[in-house]
Amino acid sequence: MGYRVPLLRGLKEPYTISHQLRKEESLSGLWKQVLLLILLSAFVFGVSAFFGIGSEQASRSFLDLPRSEYELYKLFFGAGQVIWGIVYAILVIFVPSLFFWTLVEVEYKKLISIQLMVLLILLTEKIINIPIFLFLGINTNSSIFSFGIIAQASAFPELIIYTLSAITLFKIWTLVLQYKYLKVVSERSPRFLILVLLGTHLFFVIVSALLSSIHLEKLI
Repeated sequence: MGYRVPLLRGLKEPYTISHQLRKEESLSGLWKQVLLLILLSAFVFGVSAFFGIGSEQASRSFLDLPRSEYELYKLFFGAGQVIWGIVYAILVIFVPSLFFWTLVEVEYKKLISIQLMVLLILLTEKIINIPIFLFLGINTNSSIFSFGIIAQASAFPELIIYTLSAITLFKIWTLVLQYKYLKVVSERSPRFLILVLLGTHLFFVIVSALLSSIHLEKLI
């Protein structure tokens, strides 16, 4: 019988859970947790799409369409967001785990457990952003938890605004959490871990900024 990582407790007590994770030889219930979080991600993205978050500009472009075609567009958008929620969860769980596994010499399943907690944080951010969008009309590019609002107030170039918008307090939380866990379960030096984590997060911030700057709705 292996150790079942308590994900929610792992967010609150990283010191205790990381040491427990280090000494355990096997984990149990991991794939069930993976499946549940992937389904949760699909649900959260679906709810976000239901309220039209992320489709503001494209929706304005389609207002002149017949109602049936407009409703069809909304249906495709919602389905696309649910699928993206699944893909997003898979990317967050497995890609960084695989990358870390090649560098920090930690069992792959333990790295997946850490990334499950990271995904929980990112989904929490998305859930909190839903009422903020509904009641304040603030989209993710202007999130009050990101540095994007500072860039917008300073009239920075668009690409810099998108880059800073991708840096949020929640993503900083994930970086700190990853560092706390890897410092305990890995034999690598703290300086090496910081460089790996900063490089990984910087890569995803740049990718996120480039995708946001493409304005996919203009390609339709």
